[in-house]
Amino acid sequence: MTYEQLKAFAAVVESGSFRAAAEQLHKTQSTISAAIANLESQFSLQLLDRSSYRPTLTPEGKSFYQQAKRLLQESESLERLGHQLTEGTPPSLSIALSTMSALPEGLSQLKQFCDQHPRLQLNLSTQHLSGLLEQLDTHQAELAIGPNTGLNQKYESIEIFKIRILSVTAPGLLPPKTEQPISQDLLRHQPHILVADSGSKPFDHVNVIPGGLRWYVNDYVVKQALIKAGMGWARIPEHMIENDLKDGSLKPIQVENFSSQSDVPIYLIRLRSATHSQLAQALWHTLEGKC
Repeated sequence: MTYEQLKAFAAVVESGSFRAAAEQLHKTQSTISAAIANLESQFSLQLLDRSSYRPTLTPEGKSFYQQAKRLLQESESLERLGHQLTEGTPPSLSIALSTMSALPEGLSQLKQFCDQHPRLQLNLSTQHLSGLLEQLDTHQAELAIGPNTGLNQKYESIEIFKIRILSVTAPGLLPPKTEQPISQDLLRHQPHILVADSGSKPFDHVNVIPGGLRWYVNDYVVKQALIKAGMGWARIPEHMIENDLKDGSLKPIQVENFSSQSDVPIYLIRLRSATHSQLAQALWHTLEGKC
């Protein structure tokens, strides 16, 4: 039994005729017929019923085809692996990205780097609060991009851009003609929509109203949807809601004795003690030079 015989057999089954199989494999029809005849002879089995216009599988042929197809697929996978190993394994880089940090400006810098390394396999995991640095601590990521949440001497960081955070609500959440700044008492009973900490040892949010009602979600997409639906209020990056602010579906609010608006520095972060790959070092120096 040979690989070429199995390919010929599968091609006849899938194309429906010896002629079509021959065209598919760029062989003569007699070559295809001989390959299958030799295969049948080797096992003393009739794999194809040739009594009608189009060959059909015999019961034995059906079982044989199922196993042959799996073998051919494994062989093709092995062939692809061989080519990949010949060309060299594609370089990879793992980055933990804060969920608030997908600013178009920052992503364009990352895109430029990827364009310079066309074979790069980029592994991005999105994290929030303590989950970002945890990815570095557990060596699941070489670099992290996010705010200063828990940074200490274990980490090296460079500021690469800033994002603006606004407190917003949908029209109608608060009583008409509510004066600003809004009292904390008025907001305390409205759900404050927060993205939950993705780390295994989460710590509490900082910019919250003491004693206020809190709802937790896993990402900013759901957070934005809940705010727009008038189900609560929140602090959210301005770049995520630009269109909502323009069309009036969200509006900024000022809250008394509260960080209603702030510019948050975003850092490229790495462990000082870790051994960094060439790609991680290259991205570090690239972004460092643009700061």
